[in-house]
Amino acid sequence: MTERVPGRLLLVDDDPRLVRLVTFELEEEGLEVVAAATAREALERVERDEPEAIVLDLNLPDLPGKELLERLRRERPDLPVVVLTAEGAISEVVECMRLGAVDFVQKPFDRSRLVTSIANARTRGALEARIRSLVHELRRGEGMGAILGESPALRRAVELLERASASDVTVLLEGESGTGKEVAARAIHAAGARRDGPFVAINCGALPEGLIESELFGHERGAFTGATSARAGAFEQAGAGTLFLDEIGDLRIDLQVRLLRVLQERAIQRVGGTRLRPVDVRVIAATNRDLLAMVAARAFREDLYYRLAVFPVRLPPLRERAGDVMLLARAFLARFAARHGRRLEGFEPDAARALEAHAWPGNVRELENVLERAVILENGPRLGRASLPDALGGGAPPGPPEGGARVAAPPVAAPDDDAAGQILPLEEEERRVVARALRRTGWNVRATAARLGIGRATLYRKIERWGLRPEG
Repeated sequence: MTERVPGRLLLVDDDPRLVRLVTFELEEEGLEVVAAATAREALERVERDEPEAIVLDLNLPDLPGKELLERLRRERPDLPVVVLTAEGAISEVVECMRLGAVDFVQKPFDRSRLVTSIANARTRGALEARIRSLVHELRRGEGMGAILGESPALRRAVELLERASASDVTVLLEGESGTGKEVAARAIHAAGARRDGPFVAINCGALPEGLIESELFGHERGAFTGATSARAGAFEQAGAGTLFLDEIGDLRIDLQVRLLRVLQERAIQRVGGTRLRPVDVRVIAATNRDLLAMVAARAFREDLYYRLAVFPVRLPPLRERAGDVMLLARAFLARFAARHGRRLEGFEPDAARALEAHAWPGNVRELENVLERAVILENGPRLGRASLPDALGGGAPPGPPEGGARVAAPPVAAPDDDAAGQILPLEEEERRVVARALRRTGWNVRATAARLGIGRATLYRKIERWGLRPEG
């Protein structure tokens, strides 16, 4: 007997005798077989039963098998397909392989040949899935996955960032210093169509006043003392990519006029130059200042404000992100422990209490700096209170968000808080139900999906979207 091949297979064929024969032969080899007689039923089975491979007969009553193969490869490229063909149908085999079939078996089939073909297809499917998973993990830190947090306030901001990344719209990121505006800008870039282009960041408040015009728009040779050669500015350097203008509120009024013209005309003129140079760049601006108040005080041009604020997104301060402090702290602990060659298993209770009690006026940046210093100071296996600054946790408790009283989010580990009378956003309620179901099944995805009445693929997508992980 050939090597046993466990797994679930979808057999698509409208000949009941052949289905019975193939099912018997493959079940003898340890395969679980589900069958479909039509293309429509096959697509339903793919979603409901989530097979690891498909054996497809090309003669179906409702749709040519080659059209079904095309659709499967387009909608489910993760599913390897083996086609059953008539003996001698060479042109048909060539066409199916061109459409994405991983192998073919001619009828009447040889049992050993069929089993080997299925085993090879499933191995290939598993390798491709692993490659996609690795690519996804590599990109998580470059896209929205780089923005850590589960609080409703942050998730609302991330939803807006995701929508912005789907287009080329100009985005204005607003928020206090240290809230992660550049991280958000990089996430938009990495998740958008310009991800393969450059990301160029300019801090409008950090450059010397005499250099910022040249940094933005470039200069020609001899344009000023020291300009010994021509130089492209940030707009040209970011061509086909994204230009991030941080602290845009610090830009001089005369440069605001030039920036407005560039955004309108999509062309720049270098300092000392006479030629207009077209630029293809997406602009994301950021500020920690109230630009509308500056407009009222005539410190910022109103027309430029509305040109930049096509899609404004406010990033919440850490004090409004209930529950996110320790999530971020654990991520920073792991990062800095690896960077500085330390082995730290987590936080002592007193350290965790101090971190959660602090108001974090410097937001995520302050938390990051505190954790790196603490990792360097800590000598024990877990980070303790003594390694944190003395003043930590001694300030006023976090204040309420703008426009209302602060309501702490219930812990994920105890989502059954209906008695508290709290009404949460629908997606948050759904996340809690899924998290609870996963815990109750011991993170058995198949069992959880069955109890929730959804497919495993759907459950995996929800787990990934919400960043759910087993506790401990």
